[in-house]
Amino acid sequence: MIKAKINHIFNRLVDHSTLEFKAVNTITLFKNSLLIFLFLYFIQFLPIAKYFLGPDNYMVPYYKSSNIFLKPLNLLEGNAFSQYYLFFNIGILFFIAAYFFLPLKRISLVVIYILLMNIYHKTAPLQNGGFSLLTMVFFMLLFIDEHAANTKNFYWRTIKLAICNFGFLLIRLQIVTLYLVASWYKLQGQTWIDGTAFYYVLYNEMYTQPLFTNAFIDNTFIIKSVSWFTLLFQMLFPFFVWIKKTKKIMIAAGVFFHVMIAWMMGIVDFGIIMILMYTMFNTEEFNTKVLNIFRWKSKANIQEQST
Repeated sequence: MIKAKINHIFNRLVDHSTLEFKAVNTITLFKNSLLIFLFLYFIQFLPIAKYFLGPDNYMVPYYKSSNIFLKPLNLLEGNAFSQYYLFFNIGILFFIAAYFFLPLKRISLVVIYILLMNIYHKTAPLQNGGFSLLTMVFFMLLFIDEHAANTKNFYWRTIKLAICNFGFLLIRLQIVTLYLVASWYKLQGQTWIDGTAFYYVLYNEMYTQPLFTNAFIDNTFIIKSVSWFTLLFQMLFPFFVWIKKTKKIMIAAGVFFHVMIAWMMGIVDFGIIMILMYTMFNTEEFNTKVLNIFRWKSKANIQEQST
């Protein structure tokens, strides 16, 4: 009797004939791309890891939490774990490889996230907005099971599909929020509004190259164009990326914008991360074609090795 009532209520709340997750290949491509990026990132970080994570590191304590549930994400702040810093760096590399080549992918993702957050909290003063966004998005990915539709139990499948759709929306909202916040803070000052912000960027030796400084420092048109383009793009992206007719324009402008940041300012990881984030706004059809290209190459390599 009670079970029948629960089934009746559940069936009225959820139309199981229409509930589905339509971004399976998008999430697969996005997740794989982020993991490959992290693998390459921590390979190049390995030779200098001891200077930032080891017992005699140069990092000033930045993140502390009294919450017992968050302490596993902050182990490197204590001296007890700093001597095992290589475990965190190599551990990420190992579990990323395990994700691609071994079963228990969900466990691999959870371990990668824990190790990643420990390194992130230890090196937070050096990180940029792109890497901060990556850590938040990675947490949301832990709850998205792209194979949820294969779950046999109707109730559990429905819950998992609902979580997938909600998580997918949250990731997209988190991406546009980054641009909303960035544009809002730019509007609080005067340099972005009057178009002189890029001028001060060119004078900062840490975030520019002599080639660009010498070429653009006296060009008022270029300076104002870059400043206003940056402000306008960050203001418009959160709204026009949802519209089918303007989505491609926004994504193309974003790719151009972040390639220029990577090239001119040298913040390469930020540029790559943000371009990868645009995967979440591509159509499922487009992402499926991209994913099939890599699948086809993988199959071709396997066939060549077998022959």
